[in-house]
Amino acid sequence: MQKVNPINKDLELKNNDIVLINNLHCVFNEGQENQVNALNGVDLSFEKNKIHFIIGNSGSGKSTLVYHFNGLIKSKKGDLNINNFLILGNKRKIKNPKKLRRIVSMVFQFPEYQLFKDTILKDISFGPKVLGIPKIKAEKYNLEIIKEYIKNEHEFKNKIIHYFNINDFDKFLDDLNLKIKYNKKTKLTKIKIIYNKKSYSTNISINYKTTDDISYDDSLKYLEEMGLDESYLERNPFGLSGGQKRRVAIAGILAIEPNILIFDEPTAGLDPMGEQEMMETILRAKNKGQTIVVITHTMDHVLQIGDNVIVLKDGKPFLSGDPYDVFLNPKLLTETKMEVPKIIDIINRLVSKDKKYKKLYELKPRTIEELSAAITKIKKGK
Repeated sequence: MQKVNPINKDLELKNNDIVLINNLHCVFNEGQENQVNALNGVDLSFEKNKIHFIIGNSGSGKSTLVYHFNGLIKSKKGDLNINNFLILGNKRKIKNPKKLRRIVSMVFQFPEYQLFKDTILKDISFGPKVLGIPKIKAEKYNLEIIKEYIKNEHEFKNKIIHYFNINDFDKFLDDLNLKIKYNKKTKLTKIKIIYNKKSYSTNISINYKTTDDISYDDSLKYLEEMGLDESYLERNPFGLSGGQKRRVAIAGILAIEPNILIFDEPTAGLDPMGEQEMMETILRAKNKGQTIVVITHTMDHVLQIGDNVIVLKDGKPFLSGDPYDVFLNPKLLTETKMEVPKIIDIINRLVSKDKKYKKLYELKPRTIEELSAAITKIKKGK
């Protein structure tokens, strides 16, 4: 893991944060007549395993900001700590960008336009393969399988203990050093165990998985998560409907299994059912422990699933916090062109007619169903 330089104390992640941005500036066409200051000293932190929405008027810097997270844009001024991966403004290049993109993956607006392979399997597995993910997962999987074999095959275990004169078997397994080679013809795995300057080689029969096996398993897993079955894997993605193409494209991003997922206008062009499916996809990612950052112009979605909302204005954070706190802040309407979600608009109208409905601000309903239940509760005097 890339470590935080101890000199840069301001860049150390604190509490439960996963992203820290320090004084980030971004200038396009610098020094020219058409110079644009897209970001103007952004200081932000993002808590892990939360859904963060970024909103703001067009041109406020939303996409420019998140493009810095995985190195699509690299600015000269300002530093970022992305899950302990440093992006420093005074460095010309980002070292090991593949590692960064295993940490952060992005679902662009209209991701279906990114499809280009002749089968869905190849398309979903392309990104993970480029980043070396199936190889990493296969090595880890096979090592664990071999450890289980050594631990549970008692005759073999006793032979190893005696051969290497092992006193602490659990420590031996934790520090297991071996070389592995799989024979496709015999379906046997040759292992060479190295310990205390001695080595022991043998062939064993285990459920060995190649990188292709991992790619297939993960592609199917995330394709099914997006509502399509195994029969689609060998189909050409260009024969799918628009909605199916988007599902395949998102499955390819999910298969990278990043710590941080960024969605740029994920519901653009979708019908209401498609929008709800997208919200469910985002919630599933959160439930898996991932951190989600979403750019949107749809305020109803922010209220529905957001843990945190950041309003950008003129390339800087303007408001941030709990969605209700942000949408009820009078500055939002007076100093930006943002609209409040429909549910909050309904609550505002109810309060203007009867002050008893002010309690709805405390109950914080996020959906129509929750709003209905909250209104019923107030009417019953609870």
